[in-house]
Amino acid sequence: MNLISFLTSNQSRLLFPVIASSGAVGLSIGLIIPLTSVVLEHRGSSVLAIGLNASVFSIAILMAGPFLPALIHRISLLKAMFLGALLSGIFVVALSATDSLWFWFGLRFLLGISGGIHWVSSEAWINSMAPEQSRGRIVGAYATIWSLGIATGPVLLRLIGVDGALPFIISGCIMAGAALPLLAVPKIETTQIETAYRPVLKMIGFAPVAVGAGFVCGYIETATLSLLPVYGLHNGFETSYALMLVSLFAVGSFLFQPLIGWFADKVYYKSLFVLIAAISAVTIPLIPICLHIPFLIGTLLFVWGGSIGGYYTLGMINLGQRFNGGDLTAASSMFVMAYTSGMVVGPVLGSISMQLSDPHGFLIMLALVPIFFIFLILRRQHGNLKANSN
Repeated sequence: MNLISFLTSNQSRLLFPVIASSGAVGLSIGLIIPLTSVVLEHRGSSVLAIGLNASVFSIAILMAGPFLPALIHRISLLKAMFLGALLSGIFVVALSATDSLWFWFGLRFLLGISGGIHWVSSEAWINSMAPEQSRGRIVGAYATIWSLGIATGPVLLRLIGVDGALPFIISGCIMAGAALPLLAVPKIETTQIETAYRPVLKMIGFAPVAVGAGFVCGYIETATLSLLPVYGLHNGFETSYALMLVSLFAVGSFLFQPLIGWFADKVYYKSLFVLIAAISAVTIPLIPICLHIPFLIGTLLFVWGGSIGGYYTLGMINLGQRFNGGDLTAASSMFVMAYTSGMVVGPVLGSISMQLSDPHGFLIMLALVPIFFIFLILRRQHGNLKANSN
């Protein structure tokens, strides 16, 4: 199927509204994360309280993740996406109703659950509806739109400001508005999914490479976004330059995904996994060398960001190749849980490493993770060869 025929096919109408919905959710998340941090800072909350409040979203997904496939099974994928977007929008707007930090903890926990429902069900839908021969390009497009939404959020926040209820209302309306594109999805015979044969947590054993990729992406991506500006400041740069380092990393992360997705349709996925892991491991030691050469550090961070985003894209593609039905939803839930686990662990270990060896310990810690991931792939490959020979 060529590109034009696919764009006019029923499959594209099943996929593009869901991808657009995910982009709107990403935009709202990109707004609400910095907004809540800045508002709490203005209210005089401690750095610890701000960090804990931000982590509640991920903790909620980790706690609810094992139960999401059963919930999605009961209400169907499409209804789950719709419900997750609407509830998330309500919870975001509700943040503007009170100054109570404890109330915010509760709301952000509920936001994590509702956001997780949309996240898991949308990725399961995209993987189940994507044609096998173009799965990589579709997942790459999804990863790009999602990341672009998150990257655009802080830019929009600069325009609307952080004062009063308005930014919360706008963010909540965008989140709830993510349900609107889903109305354009054509009716099909059923959007109900069968019950998963494998429990969510056991998916670690059935898909260790994909789950490991989700963890590595969340680990490195969040640690980098959180601590790369600090690394720049500790190397004597001004704040604007330190923040620019993060922007270069983030731009590479979403711009590379269509290319990685295209290669995934042509090349064995484990070969691509090894390639992006090697790139992400090799580029890190070069950062201190190139740090004071703008063109080189810009190019390096751009490529590094692209390789890190590739973990998520390839991991999601691998799940779609291996699972279907209820098992695909269970695997998607485990994949999201692995990513959010990395989000929680990465910044903590990164900050500890930077304290132990300021500032380059942060980079050493990041460089070790893709090396271990390569060992995981090679060990898995060796185990498969050994099993086949027996």
